[in-house]
Amino acid sequence: MRRAILAQAGMYALFLLLLAGSAMAIGEMNDSTNSLSGLDMTDAIVIATSVLAIILGAISAVAYARDGRTKLLFVTLAFFIFALKGVFIIGSDLLSLQQPFLDIIANLLDFVVLLCFFFGMMKK
Repeated sequence: MRRAILAQAGMYALFLLLLAGSAMAIGEMNDSTNSLSGLDMTDAIVIATSVLAIILGAISAVAYARDGRTKLLFVTLAFFIFALKGVFIIGSDLLSLQQPFLDIIANLLDFVVLLCFFFGMMKK
């Protein structure tokens, strides 16, 4: 049973890698139009990453509600903070905020995400 779940997860990961690779190839081929419907390719990747983080956060929140383990609460928090980072990056691009400010906040949010994963692993 677990082997089948791992195989299925591996197939999904492979599909996502192929999808991301083809998106990068299209971006390289269209150097003159490095946008997708008026959206920069990096912004599209950040949006896709944030959506995936929200989906994973929702799945882990449901798992926490069923199980009640604190580990899952930390994982849920980490996914939602990672999604928040993506929203912050896209928002700062749209508002043309200064780059050093963006880098500090993004790195701080990455650190908080790693701390959440660490505390989730260390919790009994």
